[in-house]
Amino acid sequence: FYSVVAPTMLRANSEYTAAVTTTDVSQPTTVVVQLIGRKDSGADYSNSEYVVVEPYLTRIVRLKVEDLGPGHYNLTVKGEGGLSFTNTTKLIYSDKSYSVFIQTDKAVYKPGHKILFRILILSSHLKPVATHTIDVHVTDGKNNRIKQWIKAEPSRGVFSGELELSKNPVLGDWRIVVTIDGQTYAKVFSVAEYVLPKFEVSVDIPKHITFKDSKFGATVRAKYTYGRPVKGEATISIAPSYVSDILQPIFMQPVRKTVPIDGKAMVEFDIVKELQLNQDFERHIVFDVTVKEELTGRKQNTTAELWVHKHKYKMDLIKTSQYFKPGLKYTAYIKLAHHDDTPVIDKSNPLKVRSGFSYESNEYEENNYKIPPTGIVELIFYPPKNISVLGIEAEYLDVKEWFSTVNAAVSPSDTFIQAVVKTEKPKVNSDVELMVNSTEPIRHLSYLVLGRGDVVTANSVQFLEGARTVEWRFLVTYNMAPTAHVVIQYIRADGEVIADSLDIQLDGALQNYVRLDLSSDETEPGANIQLTVETKPNSYVGILGIDQSVQLLKTGNDIDQEEVLRELSSYDTSVSGMFRPFMRDLDDLERRRRSIYWSPGSFTADEAFSGSGAVILTNGYVHKHTPWRLMEKPDWTNKFRIQLLLGLFPLSP
Repeated sequence: FYSVVAPTMLRANSEYTAAVTTTDVSQPTTVVVQLIGRKDSGADYSNSEYVVVEPYLTRIVRLKVEDLGPGHYNLTVKGEGGLSFTNTTKLIYSDKSYSVFIQTDKAVYKPGHKILFRILILSSHLKPVATHTIDVHVTDGKNNRIKQWIKAEPSRGVFSGELELSKNPVLGDWRIVVTIDGQTYAKVFSVAEYVLPKFEVSVDIPKHITFKDSKFGATVRAKYTYGRPVKGEATISIAPSYVSDILQPIFMQPVRKTVPIDGKAMVEFDIVKELQLNQDFERHIVFDVTVKEELTGRKQNTTAELWVHKHKYKMDLIKTSQYFKPGLKYTAYIKLAHHDDTPVIDKSNPLKVRSGFSYESNEYEENNYKIPPTGIVELIFYPPKNISVLGIEAEYLDVKEWFSTVNAAVSPSDTFIQAVVKTEKPKVNSDVELMVNSTEPIRHLSYLVLGRGDVVTANSVQFLEGARTVEWRFLVTYNMAPTAHVVIQYIRADGEVIADSLDIQLDGALQNYVRLDLSSDETEPGANIQLTVETKPNSYVGILGIDQSVQLLKTGNDIDQEEVLRELSSYDTSVSGMFRPFMRDLDDLERRRRSIYWSPGSFTADEAFSGSGAVILTNGYVHKHTPWRLMEKPDWTNKFRIQLLLGLFPLSP
C-alpha cells in the first residue's frame, strides 16, 4: 500500500510539502509528486519532485511554489518500482503568503497633526521579507487618496512613513492601505476634533452576581493623568442590555444615582429590586459612569458590564475528543467553577455524575466524586465495542447540567487508534511525547505534523510484535506553533486506513524577545531619560512613545502579541483554524484546556485528515460518513432521528 498526505491548500510564494509512505511491499518505490494546473490567466502550470521511499518508511517531498496567481490546481502522485500507481486530487489555492502589520503612533489625530506609521512585512515564519516592494496609500474619511508610495522598498522588512494633516482635513476614519503581490492589508485610524482628557475614570464592580445575592457596592475612581484625585460629581446609570434580531426589546428606564467624588466614591445597588428583573434567565447589565470635574465642568466617562446569573456556579464538560473510540479508554473532565472561572473549593459536598452508554438516562449509573482544588474532576470511561453513544449528567448542590452526548467514531472493521499527548505544557524547542493505543496489534504506523498549513515533519514508527501501544517523541519547532496538528495512520491488511488526529496547543510561538527598562519611572518636562533595550543580536527594534492622555481617547494603534498569534493562526488550514477568526471564544476555551490536551477527534478516518487541513491519496480505503438522508431505504426510525437532530421536515416514503 501507499499513502501520500499533503496540505489541502496550495499557497503562493511558499514551499508545498507532502509525506509519502509505503507498506506491505518488498522493494523501494520511486514516487513523483507533481503540482499541475491552469492559471486564471490561461497559462499552464507544472512543478514536480521525486523521492525514493523504502518499505515501511516515510519521506517528505518539498516543492518550491512561486507567485502562482488564482487558478485550478491538482496534486498528482505517480509511483514506479515497488508499487505502480497514479492518483490525483484537487487543491485549494490561496494567495496569502505574507503577514503585514501596520502600526501608527496614535489611534486618533487632530487636524494639523503629523501621522507617523510603520509597516512590517513578514513571512509566515515571521521573518522579514526583504526582496519585495510594496505599494502604500492613505485615504481619508471620504475614501479620497491623500498620499501614496509606489514600489516602496522596505528595509529589513520594515517601511516607515509619515503624513502631515492639513488644518481642515476630512474628519472620520482614515485608512493606511498596503498592497504586496496582489494582497491588500489595511489599518484604520481616526481624524477628529477633540480635547485631550486630563483625567481618567474607572469603576470597580463584580463581574458576576446572582439573583439571590444582588446587593453590592460600585466604587468609582477618578484621577488626573499625573496621579492626583479628581474632585467633582459622579453619575452612575445602570440598565439591562438586550440583544435580539427577532423581538423588539422593551425599553426600561435606567436607574441613575449621583454622588460627590473626591478621587473615589461608593454607590450601593440592589440590581434585581431596582431594575425589577425577571429571574427566568441570566441578564446582562451595563454601567455608564460619568465624572464631572468641579472647577471646569469637564466630563469624562467609562462603562462596565455585569452578569446576573441564576446559580452561583457553572459546570462545563471538557471533552478530550469530540468522539470516543469503541474499545479504547475515553477521558472527559467536568469543570466546576464560579462564573469568573475561579475553581469551586468544597471538601464537603461531592459532584454527582450520572453516565451511561445509552440515550435513556434512566439506565445511567451514578457516582460521587470529590472536588479537587482545581475544580476539575476527571471522568474515565471504557466504552465497549458494541455501543454508539455516551451520555453524561452532573449535579452539584442546586446546579444540574445535561451535557450533549458523545458519539462513537465509525470504522467498517470496528478498528481504531487513539493518540494521547503525554508531555505537560509542550513548548517550542522541546520534545513532545505521544502515545498511540490500538484496538488490534499492529506492526507499523506513520505520522505527520502540520503547522500553519504546512507539513513540518513526518516519520514512521515501528511496534513490537503483538503490541497495541507505542510511544515516541518529536521536536517541536517554531513553524508548528501556535497549534500543531498531528495525524497518525496505518493501513490494515484488508486495505482500510485507520487514522486519528490530535491538536496540540504550543507555548513559545515567537522566536525573539525584547525587554525595555527606563532609567526613571518619573521625570520632569524637558529632561532626558535613558532607555535600555535587550533582545537577540542583529534584531531590528522599533520604539513607540505616546502621551497617556491619547490612550484614554482611543487605542488600537499598536501591534500586540495577541494580534500576532491570530495572524499566525490565519495560515492554519484545519477546520478549527479556518473558523478561528469567527470564534473568539475559542481562545478562552483553549486557555482553560492548556493542561488538558484536547483533540477535535475524528468521526471517520477521512475526518482525521480533512479536519487537520490535509488530503490523502492512497490505494487503501478511507472511510467517509454517509448521511442518513442518503440511505436507499431509510426506515421511519431514521426519519424521526433526522427530524430531531437536523431539524428537517419528514421525508417522503
